[in-house]
Amino acid sequence: MFNRNFNRLFNELFNDLDRQFFNPENYERKNFTSDDGSFSYTIFTNKMNQQNKPNEISLLKQELDIAVEEQDFEKAVELRDKIKNLEKNKEKISKLKKELDECIKTQNFEKAIELRDKINSLK
Repeated sequence: MFNRNFNRLFNELFNDLDRQFFNPENYERKNFTSDDGSFSYTIFTNKMNQQNKPNEISLLKQELDIAVEEQDFEKAVELRDKIKNLEKNKEKISKLKKELDECIKTQNFEKAIELRDKINSLK
């Protein structure tokens, strides 16, 4: 009896906080309760997909802007070249990353090392 009342009160208190900190648009909420009801827990999972994350090129462009503002032109040249290489080799890198993921899944680490080095050389 105490356990159920406590759980109910706890859930009532924290439901409002959940909505404030864990926006339902960005997080998936899963509740789990043991078979006998003696304990329960909640898991929040960030459901933002890869498309919502800034990509490497946009991050490098931000760094480039900062380098130009700070008049660090050596760094700006380096970043500009990296951006050009990434844009030029975008498709190749994407294909190699898929192959790399497959090698990791199959635990073919020797091939994974080769692919990682190829990806890094294209950047």
